[in-house]
Amino acid sequence: MESRYYFSIRYIPECADNELLSGRCISNMHGFLSHERNKQFKNSVGICFPLWNEQTVGNVITFVSTNESILTGISYQPYFSTMMNENLFEISDINVVPDDAEEVRFVFNKTIQKIFNGSKKRRIKRAMKRAQEFGHAFTAISVEEREFELFHEIPISSKSSGCDFVLHIQRQYPVEAEIVQGFNGYGFASNKLWKGTVPLISF
Repeated sequence: MESRYYFSIRYIPECADNELLSGRCISNMHGFLSHERNKQFKNSVGICFPLWNEQTVGNVITFVSTNESILTGISYQPYFSTMMNENLFEISDINVVPDDAEEVRFVFNKTIQKIFNGSKKRRIKRAMKRAQEFGHAFTAISVEEREFELFHEIPISSKSSGCDFVLHIQRQYPVEAEIVQGFNGYGFASNKLWKGTVPLISF
């Protein structure tokens, strides 16, 4: 197994909105990895929230990758430098992940979005439109109510589309001992395609 590297950012203000700041950090990482010269690495960086608890994702976010130079590029993004210069962020050095680090998986669960009213309304509207196009009578669809394990909402702004949306993130811990690589463009595992794990590690 090749070496993995990490660096962490700690949000210094005690009253910080951890989810909002995490979203901004992730947006900056996503923007950097979406650049043409970095696209080949876009699924190679994972996100860890080592201080995750029931109330919040915690005031530390950790970026993990087997590619040290990509982490260096992310750590030098102007947003991070500005926040550090204003004493709002503390940024660690890039370090090698210890061999004995525990593994955890943070999952972007798209299914959770479907429990919210905005999503339900959009799905009903689409069903009505399809029925109209095919000349069928519209039958109201039943909306499945589901319960989910603990999740946190991270607001994201997309520079490319100009849209704001929310990532619903869940933590799977403990996970299998085997280290798994591969993350979506925002640094998380997903319900199906991406199964990446990250070391439970901070400063």
